[in-house]
Amino acid sequence: MTKTTTAATAAELPLDAAALAGGALRHGDALVQVRCGAFGLLLPLEAVERVLPAALPAARPAAGGPGHPVVSVGGDLLPVLFGEALLGEPEARLRPEDQLVLLRDGPGRALLWVSAVEDVVPCRPLAPPPGAEGPLVAGWSGEAEPLAVLDVARAVALAQLAGGAGLEDA
Repeated sequence: MTKTTTAATAAELPLDAAALAGGALRHGDALVQVRCGAFGLLLPLEAVERVLPAALPAARPAAGGPGHPVVSVGGDLLPVLFGEALLGEPEARLRPEDQLVLLRDGPGRALLWVSAVEDVVPCRPLAPPPGAEGPLVAGWSGEAEPLAVLDVARAVALAQLAGGAGLEDA
């Protein structure tokens, strides 16, 4: 079992209209439900390019120290975000049975490391739980319990910011 941590945080991203232009959640839109350790998370289906088996990330060399983890997909080095770390865990546990979700926002692409892809569910927009707003949360959905919907545009921007130049897919 490998442990890793992330250096960049969502708080480092600028809050501007372009970064938030992912669109509002609409009732009935398809969401992919994933598990990140003990946490659940939802992803807009339209932003999921494909699901891949886990592949041990490599660190891209960086001038100021260790680089951000990347995985090669079709010859492109794509930055990896760890779902557990995005949801507040101080470290992500990497297991062989984990999966990588290839996310796309326009020309930008990034991988989200998750414990499992569980289901595709319809969006049931909810008001955020008290104190649960966050810079990477596009909204909340759920029936039995509210789950955060990842703001894919901001997550991909975070991954590219952490990964440095040259990781964008044209």
